[in-house]
Amino acid sequence: MRVLNYVLLFAATSVAVTACDSESSGSLPTSASPTTSSIAVTVKSPIKVDETAQAAASASLTNGQSQAVTAGWQSDAPNVATVTPAGLVTGVANGRATVFVVSGGRQGQQVIRVVPNYDGVWGGLLRVTSCTHTGAWAQAGFCDDFRVGATDGFTLGLSQTGESLTARSAYGPSIVFPPVTTTIDADGGAAFTATFRDTAPPNLSIAAAWRIASPARGTLAGTVTETWTLPGAAGEGRLVQDIVSTIRVVSSGTSRSDTKSRVMGERFRRMR
Repeated sequence: MRVLNYVLLFAATSVAVTACDSESSGSLPTSASPTTSSIAVTVKSPIKVDETAQAAASASLTNGQSQAVTAGWQSDAPNVATVTPAGLVTGVANGRATVFVVSGGRQGQQVIRVVPNYDGVWGGLLRVTSCTHTGAWAQAGFCDDFRVGATDGFTLGLSQTGESLTARSAYGPSIVFPPVTTTIDADGGAAFTATFRDTAPPNLSIAAAWRIASPARGTLAGTVTETWTLPGAAGEGRLVQDIVSTIRVVSSGTSRSDTKSRVMGERFRRMR
């Protein structure tokens, strides 16, 4: 009988301890996994058409830590810029695109600008669409040398940094314009005016207003309006020309401008 009582007492004690342990373990706090609070995205901008750039993203976590986001990239305008799932961005056409990535229920994004690729030395022709002359220029028959449809050569060196362009134009070795810097417009075009002044009498001046565009990869188009003047000579000669037949050339010495060099020569040196 006494043994039975000991057994019953031991069993009751074990049940009580087990219940107590169960209650104690149930009251222990559990640590929650950190969540993503925000994502910061970094991508080079602007980029040129056909240029690539690697996007990077860092997720900030609620525990104060951060971690890289390396997959799941997308573009909201793939006709402007594409992006691989791993974040390699490629410029497609002029414009703006949002490159973004989603992780942990949060989205990080950055708007990038894609600009045409103008870099290089371009050679081509200027085709006359309009010629007008007044004063001494009409008397000298300026437009007889520049009839509508006539063409003459040029070179245009373009150095591009971001949305900035530095242009160096020349009409053969005799007419070399000083470099000028401009900005690429929202539509992808650019405008600048360069002025050549002959150092030999009678100090002919040519102000060339360029408006350029790149309507497709590897192309250059636009217009050039030239105003020719001479100190002491009344009036002016004015040319409006289309940029045609352009290619990227190897060197800036490949273009000739025979007509303009000749017109700049002895015939107009006699104009006073």
